Amino acid sequence: IAPANKTISVHNLQTGEKYEETYDKLVISTGAEPIKPPIPGIEDERIFSLRNVPDTDSIKEYITKNRVKKAVVIGGGFIGLEMVENLHDVGIEVCLIERSNQVMTPIDFSMAAMVHQHLKNKNIGLLLEENVIGFEAEEHQLKVQLEGNKEIPTDMVILSIGVRPDAKLAKEAGLELGNRGGIKVNEYMQTSDEDIYALGDAAEVFNPVIDKYTLIPLAGPA
Repeated sequence: IAPANKTISVHNLQTGEKYEETYDKLVISTGAEPIKPPIPGIEDERIFSLRNVPDTDSIKEYITKNRVKKAVVIGGGFIGLEMVENLHDVGIEVCLIERSNQVMTPIDFSMAAMVHQHLKNKNIGLLLEENVIGFEAEEHQLKVQLEGNKEIPTDMVILSIGVRPDAKLAKEAGLELGNRGGIKVNEYMQTSDEDIYALGDAAEVFNPVIDKYTLIPLAGPA
């Protein structure tokens, strides 16, 4: 993005063609990318994260092709819990690992306790206050390594430990970023350039409750 000239450079990845577009107003909606911590074994092909429809297709294809019987979901937020539900519904034995003392950290513990009980009623393995330190690859299984020399054997892993804003394009364009790494916007969702707007998971919005800018990777800012 070249704000001074109001142009964007485009590279068509299918044809290799490169060209320029002009704009009067530009909207940046690059979303967020899943956090992938630099721990041993993280690049194993049996470890998936979920950001878009192709990710969903890859997970479904892997389950079908490899007749997955056991899965571990790391992270008990919105996406993690939805993945647990969907994996359970297709007959997979699921274990959920959460670093905190509760799932769904935005809600009070007493409310989360009801979710914990529901998971247990559904025979979902629930490990709270556990930290994953690595993955050990074996021929037919993957071992999820936890602190305290504990290991969980599994056929696949879904990583759902949060997202970070994909603000690379905005940063390269010289737009102001917020303290949390998102694209800073005002009450009209304008960036530091009045002709460029940002929204969704990439944007850092003003939260009137805490009186500061913050990331809210949910439907509201989108």
